[in-house]
Amino acid sequence: MKKWYMWLVASLLIIGLMTACGTENQEEPQTEEAPIEETEEQTTGDEEAAAFPVTIVDALDNEITLEEEPERIVTLIPSITETVFALNAGDKVVGRTDWCNYPPAVLDVETVGGMDFDVEKVISLQPDVILAHASGAHSSADGLDQLRNSGIQVIIINDAKQIEDVYESIDMIGQVTGKTDQAATVISEMKNTIEDLTTKAEEISEGEHVSVWVEVSPELYTAGKNTFLDEMLQLLNGTNVAGDQEGWPQFTEEDVVSLNPDVIITTYGYYVENPSEEIKSRSAWQDVNAVVNERIYDVENDTVTRSGPRLAEGMEQLAKLIYPDVFEN
Repeated sequence: MKKWYMWLVASLLIIGLMTACGTENQEEPQTEEAPIEETEEQTTGDEEAAAFPVTIVDALDNEITLEEEPERIVTLIPSITETVFALNAGDKVVGRTDWCNYPPAVLDVETVGGMDFDVEKVISLQPDVILAHASGAHSSADGLDQLRNSGIQVIIINDAKQIEDVYESIDMIGQVTGKTDQAATVISEMKNTIEDLTTKAEEISEGEHVSVWVEVSPELYTAGKNTFLDEMLQLLNGTNVAGDQEGWPQFTEEDVVSLNPDVIITTYGYYVENPSEEIKSRSAWQDVNAVVNERIYDVENDTVTRSGPRLAEGMEQLAKLIYPDVFEN
């Protein structure tokens, strides 16, 4: 079990474990773009109209000016890596962390370590820009300062607490990579999907709201308020039975059973074979509604906890599992 616990702590730290809405003051990204002269030969599609130099105020209020579009980027957290690839800038990524696992093409990129990245390795990759994350900026401050002192520009992306914050992150990464059009498209698609789901959820009357227990590990850690999972459940008119708790609390078996959820959502099926059967085998859970009615489902962890473009996909998956009669039609 110790191995389970260590895995959980490491993983949740990477996605911003113990998040709390509004605990950090985040600045809106600002840009200074050179004027673009419109001509008949002006490019469209995958070629960006955005111009450099561009000045960005990052999550720590650092003002960084990129004179030219970066060609070599090192990303230091999975959500950033995934976003860069979603913006069709994956060919710029020359280094990533051990935890970066999506899309599959990222596995061909050289790693620079985990949370304690190898500074010398990063420098050896000769990046133009380092994209780091506010959640690890303080614990990695010495390493990031070494990178800055070596002449590499370091940009800190905001630690998204809510879905709206994710749009800000994607927008900033779009500015850094010169993919502002793609960023706008990704954000628009996410908003449209979430708006459609939210609108459809309004059809669900208060008396039909389903109570949900989210289990992020067999040790009964769950998602409380100020997590993406809780926000998505609220938007879908589901009731998070742990919604009065903050972040990622641990419950006792007795506490969960007393809450008697209608649906159980697990997020660890990729490393535990058949979590549904494991839950159904728990003797104390036999009378829980979700067990009695066999409403135990597993969703892909990264789509509902990672602050990236797949959050809308994760929300759609949750909707279809919790309210199949509403969202499968």
